[in-house]
Amino acid sequence: MLRLSLRMSFCLLAGCIREDVLSDGQATSAPTPPALGSSEPAPADVAPAADVPALATVPMPRPYRKRLDAAVTLNATCVACHTDEAKQWQGSHHQQSNLNPAYRKAFVIEPTAFCRGCHAPEGDPRIDPPKAVSELGVGCVTCHVTEEGFVLAAAAPGDDTPRAPHPLRRSTAFSQTGGCTGCHEFRFPMGLGDDDGQFMQTTAREHMRSPAAGKACADCHMPRVSGRRSHAFAEVRDPAWLRNNLHVKAERAEDDTFRVTLVQPAPGHDFPTGDLFRRLEVGCELKNERGTVVRREVRHLARHFQIIPGQPGRHLAADDRVGRDPRVVDLDLTPPSGAPQRGTLSWWVRYQRVATVGTGTNPADAKIESEVLLHSGEIPWDVK
Repeated sequence: MLRLSLRMSFCLLAGCIREDVLSDGQATSAPTPPALGSSEPAPADVAPAADVPALATVPMPRPYRKRLDAAVTLNATCVACHTDEAKQWQGSHHQQSNLNPAYRKAFVIEPTAFCRGCHAPEGDPRIDPPKAVSELGVGCVTCHVTEEGFVLAAAAPGDDTPRAPHPLRRSTAFSQTGGCTGCHEFRFPMGLGDDDGQFMQTTAREHMRSPAAGKACADCHMPRVSGRRSHAFAEVRDPAWLRNNLHVKAERAEDDTFRVTLVQPAPGHDFPTGDLFRRLEVGCELKNERGTVVRREVRHLARHFQIIPGQPGRHLAADDRVGRDPRVVDLDLTPPSGAPQRGTLSWWVRYQRVATVGTGTNPADAKIESEVLLHSGEIPWDVK
């Protein structure tokens, strides 16, 4: 086992300290992916496009593709024709999935096939991917070529099914959540059950429990630009977009309590979603009239995991993210004895991406990889 001096890696946090990986690079607790060239289907509703016959099922996008240079070559044909989508995809978080600096630093500490399977899905997860495969990341073909000889596309509304220069399979499941679930909901390597605590990411089930269950993921994450879906996936890092999708009310509640109420105006899943490396920081500082901080309080909203002695992996201890209902955070700002009676309260809500140190139970130990300030403010404060 590796010895960690600074922080646990991205994959270590997922519970990847183990060697029981099958020959295809898939962790034993996850479903074995179809072999290269397989057209093993996943459930989906399919509408025919052009003169391609409809199928009862069609494969959805998934990790562990292992198509290597063949995927790179095929992807180049997509880029050559779909130039607008290609420009959006280039530099996106999908294209950069295996190149992201924070991920690369973590992967050096604990390189595993489990992590490679999603971050370099067209490579062989047992070995470092070739440069071109690494730079491809999650490519056009990863999502749109799931069976040999066909391009998977969203189902066209009504009978408006445009023809294409290549065979198409149009799928209503792909149009909804099927295009995303394969890579954005999965168990920990040692997760065996079906409860949320066994999953590293629970995005799809969060969506199904949300008021927006009937909507497609693309409605929020691939907005239409000039009538076509954007492939930049830029919203997940855009401060204005994040701010608009998390409303905050900050007020003095009673005595020396400061209350922050967080609400999603149109919840499609819990916020922040994804894995255990994202959190919201809700904090405030009470300063005296000279500007000196006399009290500081911080809460972190996330999926909180713990290590239980004698049990493998990590276990979900609490989940206090912002879901379909408002999340209320009360911060005690009772000033220390002898502190001035008047001052200023500064408060903030930040969206953070973190790497966790040690057991991961102390949020203050986490290394902040990046953060976005969503809301902040100042109010006068006097001791009642």
